[in-house]
Amino acid sequence: MRSSAMELDLRQLEDADAATLRQLWAAAKGSKAPKTFTARLMRLVLAWDAQAAREGGEPAESKRDWNRIIRAQSNQKSNPDSTPTGVIAARYGTRLLKEWGGTTHEVLVTGDGGATWSGQSYTSLSAVARAMTGTNRNGPKFFGLREGGKP
Repeated sequence: MRSSAMELDLRQLEDADAATLRQLWAAAKGSKAPKTFTARLMRLVLAWDAQAAREGGEPAESKRDWNRIIRAQSNQKSNPDSTPTGVIAARYGTRLLKEWGGTTHEVLVTGDGGATWSGQSYTSLSAVARAMTGTNRNGPKFFGLREGGKP
């Protein structure tokens, strides 16, 4: 991301047409916008880039986690017989949001490997998933931290 992303005015993005957004994209990213991107999508990406640049960007740890997941998925596609390795570790302080039963639930991972939800402490994410759904669930999979789970 170039420094010009920080200079983008979000109000400028709101009123810009597709041609203007493509020019802003080229200035901010140093490359042409994909031809399939709509004005709405370019607006969203440019706004996210501008906000991320102002806030200091994505943490290096998050980038490493995402790159590991992408590599694991790429390896899985090229070798479907291999076992999936796309598991994300939920570290202390991680905030998980889960849509369940028409409500968005917030779970906070604690330092001892447990979690808190609705003001109560639980020993694991699986215990939270069980309390939330009323059935036994694999917590990491339920919260989208393991392949096969819904995000």
